[in-house]
Amino acid sequence: MNQYLPSASLKTQAKGQLLGKYPPLIGALILMQLCTAPISLSISFLIGTDSVIGMIIYSIAIFLFQLFVGFFTAGEAYLYLKTACGQTPAVPDLFHCFHGDTSKVVYLQAVMAGISVLCSLPTMITNFFLMKSLNLSDLESLSEGTLPFNATLFLVYVIVAILGVAISIFINLMLSQAFYLMLDFPEYPASQLLKMSIRLMKGNKGRLFYIQLSFVPLLLLSLLSCGIALLWIHPYMQATYANFYLDLIKKKNRQ
Repeated sequence: MNQYLPSASLKTQAKGQLLGKYPPLIGALILMQLCTAPISLSISFLIGTDSVIGMIIYSIAIFLFQLFVGFFTAGEAYLYLKTACGQTPAVPDLFHCFHGDTSKVVYLQAVMAGISVLCSLPTMITNFFLMKSLNLSDLESLSEGTLPFNATLFLVYVIVAILGVAISIFINLMLSQAFYLMLDFPEYPASQLLKMSIRLMKGNKGRLFYIQLSFVPLLLLSLLSCGIALLWIHPYMQATYANFYLDLIKKKNRQ
């Protein structure tokens, strides 16, 4: 029986592979943020969700934005696969998937972005009605010990939000290897790559989720540096995920 590497070993591998390679990886991260953050902020500030039409426009905008981000996500996968395989990454590698056959990136990201939007939509709708109940209620009722909003609707909102996040995390874990597989097996169609990712992650979703959670303390500590430490933490995380994929595919190929 093949034994997968523990998370500590994957992280140790990542640390060793990153030595001397931080400059291009940090440069790629900064460039990616410069290309995507302004668009994300513009969507958040310019499109309101206080009406049904606003929610529809916002959801479409987020979907299209995530399609765009998918090219950078795939580019990052390429960067860190090169790093994990002992090759030298370069900042232009971030744009690796912007040329050639882009249909697979669009297909894969459309599936993942669509699922993300659909999972968040019920939360957005219940929040809309919750805010309406809050605006129409008498805020002076707080002094009388009663809630200034519909308590049942608030409970529904909490349940829907938790379910949406849980479903989104579960599906994202299943499809998390799709871009790595696309780079490793360029001859496969996008639908097959999704199926392969689901098969690869069977019995391994908990492992990856544990690895992701293990980075939470570092992410919280990065707040002390106003996020500057993320320039080193993000490559560490991505290199670990690339090593997770390589370990996964090697063990599966031996079975």
